[in-house]
Amino acid sequence: MRKNVKDNYNSVLLINNYGTTTNSQTINPNMDRAIEKASKVIQKHSMYFDKKEHVKWVIESYLMIGKANFYKQDYNAARRAFEYVNRQYPKEPIRFEAQLWLAKTYTQQKQYDKAINQFDLLNEESKKTLLPWKVRKELPLAQANMFIAQEKYSLAREQIEKGLPLNRNAKLKTRLNYILAQIYQLEGKDSQSGEYFTKVLKSPASFEMAFNARINLARVYNIGSDKKLIIRELEKMLKDMKNNDFQDQIYYALADIALKDKNDTLGISHLRKSVATSLSNDYQRSTSSLRLADLYFARKDYRNAQAYYDTTLMSLPKDFPNVEKIEVRTETLSRLVENLQLIYVQDSLQNLAAMPEAQRNAIIEKAIADFIKKEEEAKKKEEALRLAEMVQPGLNANQIVDPTRGTSALGGGGWYFYNPSAISMGFSEFTRKWGRRKLEDNWRLSNKREVNFEQFADDMTMTADTATGGKEAGKGSSEMRNKETYLKNLPFTPESIDRSNGLISQAMFNSGIIYLEELIEKPKAAEMFTSLINRFPENEKSIQSNYHLYRIYRDLGDEAGMNRHKSYIINTWPESDYAKILADPDYKRELEAIQNRVKSLYEETYLAFNRGQYRTAIIYSNEALASYTDVYFLPRFAFLRAVSLGKTDNQDTMRVELNKMIEDYPDSDMLDFARRILGESTSATAGGGDPAKSEEDAASKLMDFSMYKFNPAATHFYALIVDGTSVNVYGTKVRITDFNTKNYNVENLQVNSVLLDNNRQLITVSSFNELDKAIRFFNGIKNDEYVFSGIREGTFEQFLISAENYPVFFKEKNSAAYKLFFDKNYPNK
Repeated sequence: MRKNVKDNYNSVLLINNYGTTTNSQTINPNMDRAIEKASKVIQKHSMYFDKKEHVKWVIESYLMIGKANFYKQDYNAARRAFEYVNRQYPKEPIRFEAQLWLAKTYTQQKQYDKAINQFDLLNEESKKTLLPWKVRKELPLAQANMFIAQEKYSLAREQIEKGLPLNRNAKLKTRLNYILAQIYQLEGKDSQSGEYFTKVLKSPASFEMAFNARINLARVYNIGSDKKLIIRELEKMLKDMKNNDFQDQIYYALADIALKDKNDTLGISHLRKSVATSLSNDYQRSTSSLRLADLYFARKDYRNAQAYYDTTLMSLPKDFPNVEKIEVRTETLSRLVENLQLIYVQDSLQNLAAMPEAQRNAIIEKAIADFIKKEEEAKKKEEALRLAEMVQPGLNANQIVDPTRGTSALGGGGWYFYNPSAISMGFSEFTRKWGRRKLEDNWRLSNKREVNFEQFADDMTMTADTATGGKEAGKGSSEMRNKETYLKNLPFTPESIDRSNGLISQAMFNSGIIYLEELIEKPKAAEMFTSLINRFPENEKSIQSNYHLYRIYRDLGDEAGMNRHKSYIINTWPESDYAKILADPDYKRELEAIQNRVKSLYEETYLAFNRGQYRTAIIYSNEALASYTDVYFLPRFAFLRAVSLGKTDNQDTMRVELNKMIEDYPDSDMLDFARRILGESTSATAGGGDPAKSEEDAASKLMDFSMYKFNPAATHFYALIVDGTSVNVYGTKVRITDFNTKNYNVENLQVNSVLLDNNRQLITVSSFNELDKAIRFFNGIKNDEYVFSGIREGTFEQFLISAENYPVFFKEKNSAAYKLFFDKNYPNK
């Protein structure tokens, strides 16, 4: 396990890194065997009489069971074993070791208060009696490990300094020295940090640890007279072939030096190189991308910031700090960039259309010539790369890899996937050429949001490959050589210009809202809203834009600007809510109260509909439609009323009401649901089917997952849904059983299957009486290649489900809704 666990050198190392659930999965068979053998010792050799166990190996076996469960990361089972030893053998020295392991268990479960209590008991006991040597030397390090997990680094440093003289293991002392160096570095004590990094370099450290020590040693030196020497040393490391896999970290260290020296331009350049060379270290790639994105964000260069936030998310490890904040900022900037790009594209198309024909043709011809030139250069590079890849490094020119057969001189030939050397080499070459890519559509594109532009006009959509310079030959390439491709989408007619202006005005309004509400960039928001009003004074968003400008100038203390827009709104739209709010501050409070009442009434109406209380839903809907004017909720009331009438009256009534809703609220986002019901009901009735089911199917789109209840104390099952028509269900059950036998032999798990509907089969593994066990099982099986070897990616669903929710799910059969519930309530999966 220690060999497989990967340390994250971008954060303070744990003294004992027990790895992920995937790491623990690899040793499960051995741990189960240890538990089985220890249990036999207890069953066959225990001599317990006079309230005392007379065979010491039985006591040791109980402790071993606890340790085996600990390494399996079954911490509840481990805790019970350690508590049993502590309780059952209060006069035996082994109880102190059990208490120590119990404290470690609480640390792993993040129950730090209980861990501290255990450590305090041991520390108090050490004042009265001599603890076993094993406990004495491990106690301070176990406490330090807990403090590191809590990010209480100064307390961790004190405990490590206590435990360092007690431990003579050279590898452990090297690790402790490295951790001390990291903590001193975080505390800004560069001199002490440098001393400990130097100790690491003089000790038997692994290559990776020594490399990171050397990198950090350069970073803790003062940037002054030694700067040139440090940079020269790092650049020398860049040229060393041994460090090829660590170039991303070297560039990051160079960037750190440049940024400390206030040379932002050079720092950004080094960070870009760090991202480009980071192929296998997800944490470093994310760290470099995030720092680069933050620099661009601080400069208000939102396009580049979005691109690097997006890159950060592509390789973001699960344990990376502030993941949610990064995701929110990326999503915000992505929407902003999409809108700004749309404005730019539409303006460019209009400018091109307005040019004299000769000038326009010259620009198009130049664009075609540039495209052809880039395409030819790309082909030459691709051909050169293909020829270079056919002769592998270290082989003679005669030792050619046959790309059609997947054979080579390495590993003895044969089918490609039976040749580990060929697979390894292929993976390395793919990563070198393409970098890290998610398994998804359009995987060649590292930033799909940036290059997949909105529609230019009418129905023309620019493909991603075309936008990036035509990486792939074929239809897209030939189209980009054709002058008509560029001409056919230009807005020449008044109608097409109006459509283009409509896209621009909406994008300008969206951008202004994002600047104002999400990025809190009031000057930029004011600039965008002002441009919108000046360019499109008759636009439907004009009143809202003026109101937002009123708010911006009010917040900025610009009284003249505030009053200008206030007067303009009151004089131009005197009957609007905005004018009434500005003229009478109490009107806003009254309006908010009405909106709250509408929202509450809708929640009650929806709840009644969801419970099947359709007459109540109709009464509430009638009340809302007669009393309120809210443009968001009224179509929803109308929809629920129509479907409820279909339940209580007849299908014809429902169809009439849905058609009336479509006519009354043509801009509502509820129209798709209404049209779907109308279309499905008609076909279902014509075919003699049950039209009510169509309504339920469409209405279910509105339903949330409130019928499911999250109870972490409940018994849980693992569930796998497959298409029974394309998957060998029996074979899948056999492979799952094999997986259980290998990794969870002592759990006595049962595999069953049942027909979910016409095609889908539901396979379950039962049962787990603790949620932690269920989550460990899910994390272990979800990507197992053997289990899913007969199932195509994207054709199955898997999740955990409690015994309480299982009958509800089986009745609903809506896996999409349950997956939403699962993703929300089971975050550690």
